[in-house]
Formats: sequence, structure tokens, C-alpha cells
Amino acid sequence: MLVSGLVAGFVLGVATGGHLRSLQTLDLKFWPGLIAGVVARGAAPFLGGLALLTSLAGLVLVSAVAVVNRSLPGAGLIALGSTLNAIVTFLNAGMPVDPAALVVSGKPAPSDGLHVLIGSGTQLPFLADVLLVPVINNIYSLGDVLLAIGGFWMTFRLLKRS
Repeated sequence: MLVSGLVAGFVLGVATGGHLRSLQTLDLKFWPGLIAGVVARGAAPFLGGLALLTSLAGLVLVSAVAVVNRSLPGAGLIALGSTLNAIVTFLNAGMPVDPAALVVSGKPAPSDGLHVLIGSGTQLPFLADVLLVPVINNIYSLGDVLLAIGGFWMTFRLLKRS
């Protein structure tokens, strides 16, 4: 969700008169950590038994980079969203997903090593993948939404600054 938020903010920022030159002054600290975190999250579903650990490491890296860069617009939301996702995923040995939302979406239960079905023993289920977005037919968590909003706000505001 972070990458889609960043891209949406970039597109809307440019479409509403934002300037690419504004990004030249961006001093993103610990940027290799951000790249490693995003790559880890993207690669996790393909890593079998290492999927969960890799995904958690990616979430922690993204959160750490956002905290280090907390003066940037949206960084606080990115840190919070990534941290919430890491907490609920760690506590449940996978990101819990709502079985009812899966039924409504027509999607099968994930078997990627990253997700678990919400059940009676699920901890912090309100932080799980419970938000079904019908237009794109996908299920998100509160952390995902915060990541997307933070990423959007970051690129949009950076492009619009004078």
C-alpha cells in the first residue's frame, strides 16, 4: 500500500501543478533501509518458510526509515501504519484476514505464509485485514490504509512545495 500511495501522490501532485524539481532537495535519510524494506515485503510471498520473517523485517525497516525522516509530511502515518501491521502480524504469526471478507470478495484463503484466518484466538483483530474495498475487490488493514495515506501525502506535498 505504501508504494501505491506514493505513486498516487506523485501522479496527482504532478497533475495539479507540482514540480519535479521539488524532489531534488529531498534529503531522505536511511534510504537504503527503505529500499530493503520494500524489496523484503515484495519478495516475502516467494520465500516459503522465510516469508513471515522477511515480511516482518520489511515492515520494521519501513517504520524505522519513516521515524528517522519524521519531519517529512506523511512520515508519521507511514511509521504508524507499518508498526501496526508489524504488531498484529507478529502477535498472530501472520496477518489475520477476515474469512467473511474473503467470501464476499470471492477470493480464496491465502496460502502465502503471510496470512492467517481470523479466529477466536486472534489478537487485535481490529488491526487485521478486515476492510473490504469493493471497487478494487481487495481486503486491507488499518495499517495498510495509514501507509497509503502517508505515502500519498508525502509525495503530493513534496511536489507541491515551492
